[in-house]
This record gives sequence, C-alpha cells and structure tokens, in this order.
Amino acid sequence: MRRFDYYQPQSLSEAFNLMERLKGDAVYVAGGTDVIVKMKQGAISPKALISLRGIEELRGMESDGGIKLGSMVLFRELERDPHVGAKYYAMKEAASLLANPQIRNVATIGGNLCNAAPSADSAPPLIVLDAAFLLEGPGGSREIPVEEFFTGPGSTCLEDVEILREIRIPAPENKSGNAFVKLGRLKQDIAVVNAAAMVMMEGGVCKRCRVAVGAVAPTPLRLREIEQMVEGGSIDEELLGAVESKVKELVSPITDVRSTQEYRREVSGILVKRALKEALTRAQM
Repeated sequence: MRRFDYYQPQSLSEAFNLMERLKGDAVYVAGGTDVIVKMKQGAISPKALISLRGIEELRGMESDGGIKLGSMVLFRELERDPHVGAKYYAMKEAASLLANPQIRNVATIGGNLCNAAPSADSAPPLIVLDAAFLLEGPGGSREIPVEEFFTGPGSTCLEDVEILREIRIPAPENKSGNAFVKLGRLKQDIAVVNAAAMVMMEGGVCKRCRVAVGAVAPTPLRLREIEQMVEGGSIDEELLGAVESKVKELVSPITDVRSTQEYRREVSGILVKRALKEALTRAQM
C-alpha cells in the first residue's frame, strides 16, 4: 500500500474545500472498513484520505415521527438503538448481521452505502422502508430516493465533491411489518444473497408491499413485479410459492468466489419468501 496524506476536517465546508483542492487524488473515508481494504488490495491508490470522523454534522439519530440517520452513525449504534429495534426491524436485523462486533463498532451506514457493493446489507432494508438520501456538496443539497443512489457495482450518483449527509426513513405505517434475511458462507461473511420485505395489511389483504434483494444484480434490486403480485390479496402459501418461483426469473446473479449464479438464483426466491412471511407475522402482531 502506497503512502498517503491524511486530513481530518472538522466541518463539511472544510471537507469540501479539501476535496476540491485535491480533486482526483483524494477519497472520503468514514470507518475505513471498506476503503482501507481496497487500498491494501491495490484496487484504489489515492494520494490522500479525507476523514469524516470529526464532522459532528454527520453524526447522530433524530426521531421526528420517522427517523433521520447521520451518515456517520455506526452499525453498533443502529443495532442497539431501542427506537430502531421497535419499528425498523429490517434495519436492526441488517445491522446485527453485518460482519462482527469489532467491525460494527467502526463501520458506518454511510460508508456501507457509498461503497455501493451489490451485497450491501443496509441497502435492501432502506429500499423497502422507502428511505431517501440527503446529499450535500459545496453547491447545496439534494434529496433522492434510495433506489436512485446506486448506479452500478461500486458506483453511486454522488458527484466528485458531494457527501452522503443523511438517511431519512419515514415512520412505518400502521398494521405493517418489515424484515431482513441474509445468507452467507459463514455468519460473519459478506452476503451470498440478502433480502428485505415490508407489507401493510388491512383485513387480511395486503394493501402495500415492498421487496428488495442484494447480491443478485449489479445494484441492490427492488422487485416491483413481486410487489404487484402480493398487493391486493392475502399472503398464503400458494402466493408465496408463486413469488419464490418468480423471483428466480427476475434476478441476474453472477458467479464469484462466494457462490455460483445458479445457487444465488435458487436461494433468492427462498429468502424473499422468508422475508415476506416474517414481515407478515410482524404486521399481524
């Protein structure tokens, strides 16, 4: 790993100024659990790292009906927060299944999202929870739906100097439930496949559904066709069987060191089925 300069700005404006001055030669770093690994592997070799750790504007969680998460919130904080655990089950489950406690004490939700791995555990829950991202740069801020953030493996819509400042999640609807499930080679491993689901029920009928999967396409994938299958009817074993089969048609996995595309395709349907069943159980509580 080559030598690099390390900067610790204390405000967003200071971070933006540094990035503009070092444009092309620097990257932002949060917890470093992804960036440092990439540097050691030789995948990236920046001349400078701009740490976001000292910027208080990027920290903290705020409840205002929904919840606002600063991009520097740690996964350990998400895992332990009672408000997240009481309403945003999928988010808590994703946080508690990410790597191990040592990593969760350092890794940030913003870093996980900006790394933009198709397998990112935080992405499917945020998709089914209808999250929006607040992006900020020297020219101002803009808000986008989570689905528009990812543009390909390892790439996002962030402009060169921009920072993911905040994740905004609306309050879950009444009579709704959400869930996240994951399969890895080992408990602490990157997901072979992960999936999240949200259902809102009324009188035994699903009025609203969201389904998302990860590690089976170039970006985290929302399955709109599955949502249309589920909405407007009861969620029974017959429907779930049809969902499982349909998911396998909609995903486009690859073969890599963790799994074959055939296995990922098969498992994706099973995990979506499990996520829907767990979300339904919680909606009926």
